[in-house]
This record gives sequence, C-alpha cells and structure tokens, in this order.
Amino acid sequence: MILVALAAGAFVAAEWDFSALVEPELRAAALARMLAWAQTFAFPDLSGEFLRHCWALTLQTLSAATLGTALAVVAGFVLAMGSSRAVCVGEEDARGWRRNFPLRSPAAALCSLCRLVQDVLRAVPDFVWAVILVAMIGLGPLTGALALALNITGILAKVYSELWDSVEERDYEQVRALGVGRLNTFFYGIRPLAARSVQSFTLMRAECAIRNAAVIGAVGGGGLGADIWYQIQFGAWGKVTTLMIFTLALTLTADLAANFIRRQLRSDPNHPCAAKLRGTTGKLLPAYLGTGFVLGVVFWSLWFMGWGDNAPPGQQSRNYLQPALMLVTGESWRNLAFFERLLQPDFDLAALGWGGTHRSVELFADYGPLEFWKPAAWVAWDAQLDKWFVWRVIKSASVPLALAIVGTLVGVVGAIILTYAHSLAFQIEPSRFTGETPHLAVRAVRLVQLVLARFTGLVSRGVPEVMWAFLFIAFFGPGLLAGTIAIAIHSLGVLVRVFSETVDNIPYRRFEQSFAGSRLNCFGYVAAPICWRDWMTYSFFQFESNLRAGVVLGIVGVGGLGFFFTFNFEWFRFEKAGTYLLMIIALTVVTDRISRLLKLSRVGS
Repeated sequence: MILVALAAGAFVAAEWDFSALVEPELRAAALARMLAWAQTFAFPDLSGEFLRHCWALTLQTLSAATLGTALAVVAGFVLAMGSSRAVCVGEEDARGWRRNFPLRSPAAALCSLCRLVQDVLRAVPDFVWAVILVAMIGLGPLTGALALALNITGILAKVYSELWDSVEERDYEQVRALGVGRLNTFFYGIRPLAARSVQSFTLMRAECAIRNAAVIGAVGGGGLGADIWYQIQFGAWGKVTTLMIFTLALTLTADLAANFIRRQLRSDPNHPCAAKLRGTTGKLLPAYLGTGFVLGVVFWSLWFMGWGDNAPPGQQSRNYLQPALMLVTGESWRNLAFFERLLQPDFDLAALGWGGTHRSVELFADYGPLEFWKPAAWVAWDAQLDKWFVWRVIKSASVPLALAIVGTLVGVVGAIILTYAHSLAFQIEPSRFTGETPHLAVRAVRLVQLVLARFTGLVSRGVPEVMWAFLFIAFFGPGLLAGTIAIAIHSLGVLVRVFSETVDNIPYRRFEQSFAGSRLNCFGYVAAPICWRDWMTYSFFQFESNLRAGVVLGIVGVGGLGFFFTFNFEWFRFEKAGTYLLMIIALTVVTDRISRLLKLSRVGS
C-alpha cells in the first residue's frame, strides 16, 4: 500500500509529459531525432594517438576509483560500527517510542551522531564534494578520489550498518552467552554472518566508483570523465564514442575482477571449487590470493597517481598525491572561505513577516483553513506560498523524488525478473543441488540465457545515468520521463547484480533440502524468501542513490532541485544555493529516518 501511494503521489506531485509516446507525429519526430543522434555514435575515433590518449585516461580513472574506494572502505567500516544499533548500542530495555529517542543513553546518542554524519556524507553528491575539493587542492585525479571517498564512506557506512542490524539476534546468541563485550560479539558473531553481503556490496560499489568517476571528471576530477565532457562541448561524438567504449571496457574488466575476488574469498564447503581443496594451506590459499590481488591493485593505484607515468601522450607526468600535503596545512583550508556564503542559506523569513518589515505571504487572505475541501483554496494557498523562496525550494524536490520513486520501482521489478537468468547457481550449477544431469543442449541454452542476462545487466549499469538521460532526452525531450527511464535502466543493472549475488551466496544445501522438482519453483519459494531482506535493503539504498541521481539529472535538462542549485551556484548566489543544498541533504536524512522508523529496509527485524 505504501509503494502504491508513493507511486501515485509521484505522478500527482510532478508534471509528466507522455506526448512523445501517445501522439503519432511527435512520436515519429522523436524517433527520427533518436536515430540521428545514435548514428553520430556509429563512427568512433580509432586513431592510434587517440587510443593511447584514452588508455592513459582509463588508468587515471581506475587509480582514482580504486584509491577512493579503498579509503571509503576503511572509513565506512569504522563509521558503520558507530551507526549500527546492534554493535554500538547492543541490547536495550527501552521499548516503544523511547527505543527511537536518540538521547536515551550515551551509546544511543553516539549512534545517532554517526548516522547523521553518514547521512551528510552520502547526501551531498560526489560532484559537489569535487567542486569544494577543487578549491582546496586543485584539479586532478586526487580530487576525484577524495570526492568519491567522502560520498562512498557515507554509502558504505549506511549499508554495512543496515546489514549488521539485519542479522537475527538468535543467530549470534551463543557468542553473547559467553559474556563477551559488544566488540567481541561484533567481530566473532555479527560480522561473519553478514560478511558475504558486505563483500558483495563493497565490490559492487567499487564498480560504481569507476562510473561515478566519469561524472566527477566534468568538475575537475580528471580521467575519462573530464575528457568525455570536454569532447561533448565540442560535439566530437566520434571521440565521445571511443571514450564511452573505454568506460564500458573498464566496467567489464572491473566486473570480471570482482567475480575473481569473490570466488577466491568464498568459502562455501558445498561449492565445487571448495570441495576439491585438500589441507589447510589449500583452503587458505584462495583467500590469500584474493586479498593479495586487492592489495596489489590498491598499491598500484597509489604508485601510479604519485610516481607513475600518469599523463596522456604529449603531456608531462606529475605527482598528483603532492596536493594531499596541502590538506595538513592551513593554506588549503583557507580556500574554503570562498564558499563561506554557502553556509549562510537564505530562508527568506521576511516573506512570512519574521525579520523584516514587508510581509508578502498572506496564506489565508482568500480562503480560511476550514475551506480545505475546496480545490480553489489549495490553488490560492499554493500561489501565496510561491512568494516564499523556501517553499519554491521544497517544491523543486518533487522532481528528484518522482524520478527516484518511479525509476526505482521499475528497476526493482525488472531486476527481480532478470535475477533468475542472471544467477550462476540456477543456470550453470543447479546439478549441485537438484541431482540432475542435463543434456549438453540444455546446458548450452542455460549458458546463453546467463550470458544474455549478464550482458544486459552490464550494459545497463556500465553506462552512467547521465548518458542514458542524454539518449532518452533525444527521444522524449527534456523532462521527467527521460530521466525516469534512465534511472530505471541503470537501477536494473545495479540491482540484478547484487540480487543474483545474494542468491549465489546461499549454501547449496539450503536448495537441496527444499528442492521440489523445478529450478524456477526453488528460486521462487526458497531463494527469493531467503534473500528478500537483503533485496529490500539494497532496493532502499538504491532509492536513496537515485534521489541523488535525480539531483544530478536535473542539471542536464530534467529540471528540479539539481537545476536550481547549479543555476544559483554558477551565478554566485551562494546563499540561495546553500538553501538548495540543505534541501538535498534533508531529502536523504528524512528518507533514511522514515525507512528506519518503519523498518522498511529491514523487513521483520
């Protein structure tokens, strides 16, 4: 009922334009525009010089994304320990409303403070962090890495704490019965039970960091993103196509590397690879191999950004880590004074008669509050409130909200449908729990299904939302519909990946015990109920992520909160931009608190 109400509210609160779909002439014109736009991408620039240029930028993007993710994993893990009620607060006698009161105990106050910090970190889009960091340490991949690290720290802290809180208390009751403290209960009870989901999500975020680097590059983060936006400004679509191909190739490589790491770290005794291992060394070797691979990539990123050959052909390499030293000096922090007005948001209280002599809002001038049942009264009240700047800021939030609600719902439904074909357990290894011996042709069909499903997911999430939006704006024109479809497609790609991983992480003995003759029934009646809680957590996280994406899409033509923030920022109206920035943060904080209060992200907990 809540989801239906949210979807209905999204269509009522914002203006949707379906004319490009329902009117034949507009549909034909839109299709022609889209084909013409697509044809410009049919001839990529494959000259040797530009390919070497793209390769150097690819390495820059990879090093920035890896370093940013590595910093975020460490910081996010620590922040999540403080944000998790199970870890930071532990058992509580408080019941009812007191259980949600943040000052009921010192531990609860610390937990609430950590949640507020993580909310702010992830609520501010990474491109805004990049703009601030550019003023502090200048342009370059380090700026992109730190902007990613700040945003991903908030994201990881949120999801880690949700996953730890979703572990049933009875599952680690034996550890707690030994009389150990909360830290030992966490490290030996809670953390191991959520380790697979934490690992899957961390690897998925590493992939997302690479795509986000493409957006950050536009505001000074360097790498492929900076050049994509540079070439778009000059209409060099052939070069844009080549850069997008390198971005997709990088995403595909990251996907394969993540699968390799996941397989090395997985210790399922029912997994065929694990069953063949003998001896302690053989069992531990894959884990050391996976960990060593991760550490190797992180150290390479650090070396490449600092002392490697990190410049495109014809340009001079430089030590991009050197500006980090500015962060420990007062000079870089003094540069923040440029944004001092951003911290003084304009609330326009004079419009309400507070702090000024002229009052412009007379809410009940034409209609009193008891006339709420008259439609004309709502129109008149809205016209009066529109004279108040803060009300216009609040109304602008309806665009990213509508984008996130509808886009996420469509993406979740699509991901659930595609997860069965995307699952390795149900397409390649079902004989491990069904006992069947399928014919070679049947295996080939299942392999084709798996490849097609994974290719669909890879392309859907490999192309940033902004690029999908450009494609659909060419068809539908600027507006909500193009942005919603872009978010839905990208969400499908992201969610089908984590949904299928949660299915593949289930020990095969759980399927074997409940198998009733059909793989599809086993998926629907066994795998889906087991994974449902994780799917809900990921879906609500994706909804929050889509809220931020809705803000970013506003800049490229969808409108709403992101457009007005950028417009005021570019015109140096920092007080008004600060008000829009507060609204962006408030959207994430309110969404998080409502989902935690209603336990929407942890069903049954």
